[in-house]
Amino acid sequence: MSKKVALALASGGPRGFAYIGAIEQLLERGYEICSVAGTSAGALVGGIYAAGGLQPFKEWLFGLDPVKIMTLMDFSISKNYLVKGEKIIQAIRERVPEVNIEDLPVPFAAVATDLYTGEEVVFREGPLFDAIRASISIPSMFRPVKWKGRTLVDGGMVNTLPLNRAVRTPGDILVGFNVNQIDAAEIQGFLDSMAALQEEREHRSLIGRLENDIQERRLMADGRENRLPVDADDNYFSILQRSFGIMNCTIARMGIALTRPDILVDLPFDSYHGVYGYLRAREITEKGRTLMAEALDRYEKG
Repeated sequence: MSKKVALALASGGPRGFAYIGAIEQLLERGYEICSVAGTSAGALVGGIYAAGGLQPFKEWLFGLDPVKIMTLMDFSISKNYLVKGEKIIQAIRERVPEVNIEDLPVPFAAVATDLYTGEEVVFREGPLFDAIRASISIPSMFRPVKWKGRTLVDGGMVNTLPLNRAVRTPGDILVGFNVNQIDAAEIQGFLDSMAALQEEREHRSLIGRLENDIQERRLMADGRENRLPVDADDNYFSILQRSFGIMNCTIARMGIALTRPDILVDLPFDSYHGVYGYLRAREITEKGRTLMAEALDRYEKG
C-alpha cells in the first residue's frame, strides 16, 4: 500500500479550510505528500502547506472574528468587483514569507482562468502569492489579476478539482478533496417534504397548523444538520453563490470522470456558506480531518 500522495484540492471558499485538517490527517497517518495542485481555496491552503506555513496560517485563521474579517475587506467602488483582495494576501504574507513556486520543497501548481480566452492557466513557477491571488479571484467578488497580458480570475471556472495538474511520482496515489458535492436527490426530497407540509397546513385546524409548524421546524433543523439549502432566500448573492456552486459541482464531476483519483473525499457544497463560514474555520478544519480519516480507513482496508 503506497504512502506517497499526489494531492488535488478543489475551489470552495471557506469550505476549503477542511483541507487543513485533511493534510494534517494524512501526515499524522504517515503519508508523504509529494505534490499539491489546487484551485482557489485549494490553491491557497495547498500553496501555504507547500511553503511550510500551514501552522502559522491556521493559528491566524482560528483567531479571526467578525471585526478582524471586516478589516481584511478592502472594499472598492469599482463596478466590476467588490473587494480588491490585497489586504488578505498581505495579512497571509506576514505569516508565510513569499517564495517562488519552483523553490518550494513540495511541487505545487495553482490553477487560474483567463477571463477573455477561457483558457486554463497553470502556475508552476513565479511568486507563490501572485499565483494564489490569481487563483482565488472569484468573478464579481475580487479584482481580476493582470498577468503577462492576461486577465485572470478564479480557476474554478475551468478546473474546479485539478486532479490532472498534480505532479505524479512512481508508486504514488492520487488523492482528491472536493468540497462542491451536491446531492440532488437528497435536496429534492427535502424540498418535496417542505412543500407537502405547507400544502397540508392549508387544510388543517388551528391545532393542526401548529403541529405542522413543529414538524416544519424539525425538518428544517434536520436540513441544516445535513447541509441542505434551507436558508436560501433567493437574493442576489445567494443566487450568484449557488450558480457558481452548480458550475463547480459539474466541472468537478467531469474532472473526476477524466482523471480517477485513488481516494476521493467529498464535502457537500451546502456546508458552511458565506462570511459565517470564515468564522467556523476550526469546525471546518476538524470536519476535513474526520472526512480524510474515514477515506483513509476505507483505502487501507482495501
